[in-house]
Amino acid sequence: MVRKPDTAAGLSWVTAAPHRLFFFLGIVHLVFASAWWTYVVAARAFAWPQPQESVPLFVHAAAMIYGFLPFFMFGFLFTAGPLWLKAEPLPARALAPAAWSATAGSFGIVVASWLSPEVSGMSALVFAAAWGVLLARFFGVIRRSPVADRLHAKLILVFMLIGLAGLVSYSGLMLSGRSELHTVTVGLGLWGFALPVFLTVMHRMLPFFTSSALPFVVPWRPNWVLSCLLAGVLAHGALELAGLGRFTWLADAPSAAWVLWLSIRWGLLQSLKIRLLAMLHLGFAWLGIGYLLFAADALLRAADAGGLGYAPLHALTMGFAGSLLFAMATRVSVGHSGGTLVADDATWRLFLACQAAVLLRLAADALPAYQSYLMVGAALAWLSVFTVWTQRYLPLYLRPRADGHPG
Repeated sequence: MVRKPDTAAGLSWVTAAPHRLFFFLGIVHLVFASAWWTYVVAARAFAWPQPQESVPLFVHAAAMIYGFLPFFMFGFLFTAGPLWLKAEPLPARALAPAAWSATAGSFGIVVASWLSPEVSGMSALVFAAAWGVLLARFFGVIRRSPVADRLHAKLILVFMLIGLAGLVSYSGLMLSGRSELHTVTVGLGLWGFALPVFLTVMHRMLPFFTSSALPFVVPWRPNWVLSCLLAGVLAHGALELAGLGRFTWLADAPSAAWVLWLSIRWGLLQSLKIRLLAMLHLGFAWLGIGYLLFAADALLRAADAGGLGYAPLHALTMGFAGSLLFAMATRVSVGHSGGTLVADDATWRLFLACQAAVLLRLAADALPAYQSYLMVGAALAWLSVFTVWTQRYLPLYLRPRADGHPG
């Protein structure tokens, strides 16, 4: 698909635009964190040397929620945000110091955990400081905006502040050893940060993308739709943090019905003929599936009939967030490199392989006798998908746009 760039010269292009800088760092972090976790689950399955048992679970949650998602989010915000807000965009070079500091902190979370939980916690504080600087820069973009409708940008700012609090919670967990902070770290990070940011972006962009590709599908995104989407995810998070996990079905069951209906209303079936668009719609549909699994899990636990393990969680993290990350990163990388907005056969196969990785991870909880091997298979499939994606798309950040335009 692409010719190999001159790496020395190509690195200068990484700071030519915010999406180049942050997506470059984000995919490197994603592959690194995925490779580390693949080793951990394989070590458990095959009795290889591994860190102490309590640390990998905590670090895995931090790495997968906080380790790479913020880089993609900041890349999107500093690219699409100024367009939404009709504000002067910030040059990537002005954001680079904070981005590289965040990189050091994010890598430190995982690397230092092999040696010292305390150093992992201190690395999280470095990351948090850089995160705060970047949020302050984005707040400045919002303040300079002359447009009246700044709802989506303001909401994303709030949810990313919640994510910052969750990252600080992880630091407290590792520095103090108080394992109860793990619930806070995951609760704030997943239900207060990652999922609300994705939903806010989807409400803004998915109907627009759909109507652009399929003019007969009328865009429909009144603000009350966003309120309902956010109410469901925030209600679940609040119940989890309050220790009322057995009652989350009260939020999850109606949310499942609402999201699956909305998925159809937004054009899921019509999108299937356009692969790049279908990836976004299929990713969104995973949210409804995840809610269904969470509702079933809560009802089973309330009846003391066991539960579904981590299957509902991974339906949301790998299925919903992972699929949308794949789709959005592909779309932005192709579109902002001057390419044609299509998903070729190889990219579509990668997306389907990503779905297979999700199904393998869900099967691991459904088939406990084979759980360790299915987890290894899921981790390997996930790592392979994003490694190949990196080989295909990372070179786009290391060379000029194909159409000769700046950015």
